[in-house]
Amino acid sequence: FLSDLGLVRLLMWLLAPVAAEAAQYPTLISSDPREATGFLDRLEQLSPSNPAVAEALWWIQDGAIDEKERNDLLQWAFAETNVLLRDNRKTVQELAERLEGGAATIGDCIAVMERW
Repeated sequence: FLSDLGLVRLLMWLLAPVAAEAAQYPTLISSDPREATGFLDRLEQLSPSNPAVAEALWWIQDGAIDEKERNDLLQWAFAETNVLLRDNRKTVQELAERLEGGAATIGDCIAVMERW
């Protein structure tokens, strides 16, 4: 089903808008940190009937959810997302400017990401 790394990457993808907005503004307006929590909720609901899902959710032991482990996972994914955005701040800013301008093509955006 999902490897540990795959799960963290999905959480980072879900948390990326939150991290980007939090870096710019003190209050979140358009992004929703509950998306990542909701994703884990849905996986946990599937786990009793799907052994592959249950195996991937290491914070569930004998049907009991270890909330500390789950929260640590979410916090770690958010921290990793912040690091990724910080390390790529210039590229993210340039991409945002092109998208906000409205005239950028997909090719223009790819060129920014590939640093052409």
